[in-house]
Amino acid sequence: MTERQPLLSIRNLDRSFGDVRAVRSVSFDIGENEFFALLGPSGCGKTTLLRILAGFEQPDAGSVTLDGADLLSIPAERRPVNLMFQSYALFPHMSVERNIAYGLECDKVPKNEIRERVSEVMETVGLTDKRAALPNTLSGGQRQRVALARAIVKRPRLLLLDEPLSALDRKIRAEMQMELRRLQHEVGTTFVVVTHDQDEAMSLADRVAVMDRGEVRQLDQPMELYRRPSSIFVADFIGTSTIIRGRRGDDGLWHAEGLPPLPCADDSENALAIALRPETIRVVGVDDPSAAVRGTVAEVFFQGDHALAEVSVGAQSFLVAIREGALPVRDTSVGLMWDADAAVALLHE
Repeated sequence: MTERQPLLSIRNLDRSFGDVRAVRSVSFDIGENEFFALLGPSGCGKTTLLRILAGFEQPDAGSVTLDGADLLSIPAERRPVNLMFQSYALFPHMSVERNIAYGLECDKVPKNEIRERVSEVMETVGLTDKRAALPNTLSGGQRQRVALARAIVKRPRLLLLDEPLSALDRKIRAEMQMELRRLQHEVGTTFVVVTHDQDEAMSLADRVAVMDRGEVRQLDQPMELYRRPSSIFVADFIGTSTIIRGRRGDDGLWHAEGLPPLPCADDSENALAIALRPETIRVVGVDDPSAAVRGTVAEVFFQGDHALAEVSVGAQSFLVAIREGALPVRDTSVGLMWDADAAVALLHE
């Protein structure tokens, strides 16, 4: 990915509510025209961080600069930042056109310019035929487009999106993920999305910051987050993994309680655990000498383009993706194997 010049710089940001430290010494940059995601479970601090950027919260410590200027000293209503709410917050008595124009009218933008900008953005989001419609006559996806159009018509330097697709059903949500990505490219605005949905973050964002208990646990491109998680938390939160705690022995193998010595990568020397993605494990015959472990098929789950088999080896469960061939039968014995470099070393909790 081409290196972007930072648009937003966050340094050593802290925010506490009583005894709860919601944001802990957070520092990172966001690039010009980047689609950036803050991902994590409820209570991880991502929404507090978003509200600080929007101006609805003040941090206890740290700095935020936008285009090199101090953002924290600018009142919320004067920041070149817009926030698209999870609920969309559309005015039910106003037409689509009036909803989109409302912010410009409040800023006393000339009427001719309002008409031009509203028409332009309605064409961008595909709502030209809904100009006079009221919000309650629109589908969920269309309401989401109105909210997005209202946000980008003010041409913010930074657009913040708080769980923007959570109110949509699965099919529309998948469609709108592609739509959001297309619109972000077209309007050329930096987007920061807050979500707890890993699929949403991984499909939308150029980079993802995974947060936990107020800290950024890992910041990387989606593919690297999936392939090379740095901690047990990230490996468990992003995608599906078999996580095996133990240690790398002098023999170059992974030693875990209740399991035979296992293949692992050379960089596992100081790891707390190793992670195996389901697609890196292969099912072989129980008598196959290449099998690293042997166990019993506990369950087989159909996942659409593949099946996911859960294989129990003592107290440890292995998750295996099966994309071709016959599916293993529940309660049968199988062998499992993987390449040593498929075992990702997890150096942190």
